[in-house]
Amino acid sequence: MNRRLTLCALMALCCLLLSDPAAAQNSGTLVQPFSGPVTSPDGALPGFGSPSALTPVQPPQIAPSAPILTPLAIETPPAPVVVELFTSEGCSSCPTANDYQRELAQRRDLLPLSFHVDYWDYIGWTDRFGDPAFAARQRAYAAARGKTMIYTPQMVIAGAIEVVGSDRKQVEKALKAADRRHAMYALSLAKGPGGDIHLALPRADLSVPASLWLVTYVYEDATDITGGENRGQHMITTNVVRSLRKIGLWDGTPDDRIIRLNDAEIAAKPDACAIIANEAEFGPVVAAAAWDFKDLW
Repeated sequence: MNRRLTLCALMALCCLLLSDPAAAQNSGTLVQPFSGPVTSPDGALPGFGSPSALTPVQPPQIAPSAPILTPLAIETPPAPVVVELFTSEGCSSCPTANDYQRELAQRRDLLPLSFHVDYWDYIGWTDRFGDPAFAARQRAYAAARGKTMIYTPQMVIAGAIEVVGSDRKQVEKALKAADRRHAMYALSLAKGPGGDIHLALPRADLSVPASLWLVTYVYEDATDITGGENRGQHMITTNVVRSLRKIGLWDGTPDDRIIRLNDAEIAAKPDACAIIANEAEFGPVVAAAAWDFKDLW
């Protein structure tokens, strides 16, 4: 009987010690204190997989903003008549046409451009503005109309009508005829923050794709001629073309193009730039615009 009471007392004491950690500590029995949630050996919380499987919350993605464009002031009307004068400092008939071209440059409905050719350089004076590319353009215009002869001073008006550049009567007649030509389309130009030119092409009903030409030119320049047929003359030329470059094709679909002047074009120190769109490559002009070069900076 006494033995049974002793066993019961010992069992009650053990239950009391297990329910009281402090008592167990005092009794010499170690109990691990709580130090956080139980994890698996790889550090995962039970039921949640490993920490590497957790996907961090990504910050919202912000689309880059479009560049701020500054519209360029167009120096021509929406449908200017392009007057291309092919001239030379070595041609005795050219000074009269050059003077007339200077008068035409005062008209707001026209875009006169003077292309100096190089094929008269052999007769005693090398034209400092002459460029084989300009003579090639003149030949291509002639070929497009089924002709083989070129000359100076020659005007090609609206990319379609050829006249002697010093014949005022014929030039005025051609200018009036150009007003009745097929539709011209308006171009829009803007400047990007880095000086890029943004060209907006409209929708156009073109029978064939048009070639886009970038032209740079100086408003006026003069030369004292010391040799050749114009020896002793002080020749002044208006809107002297310094560079000509094909920059692409346009099929009449609305489009935005970025144009960058190359180092050679910038080095020529132009006063202005122009875009000319010719049907095919050297057909009638269907769009044109010009702007001051300083607006790019």
